[in-house]
Amino acid sequence: MSTDYWTYRPSKRPSVKQVSEWRCLYWDTIDSYWRGGTREVNVEQGYPFPDFYRVQYTVDGVKKSKLFYGESAWNQTEMFVYDLGFTNVLGRI
Repeated sequence: MSTDYWTYRPSKRPSVKQVSEWRCLYWDTIDSYWRGGTREVNVEQGYPFPDFYRVQYTVDGVKKSKLFYGESAWNQTEMFVYDLGFTNVLGRI
């Protein structure tokens, strides 16, 4: 199923299975985090949905993932990654 985002925007968050490709927007790692331990983050955008983001992050060896969708998703994603300690994410998503 092909979806043209500009003619159709789903009101509910699409399923991860509907994403045909995850495009990396931002990746970074912190070896010596000021709170202790190491951190890694990967922010991806789900094509063909520009307002669908997946944040995969590792905190002290524990891998986690969080999804964001909607008109303000880029801002929520940026704030979430910033709160993880990646201060240079601002303006990159």
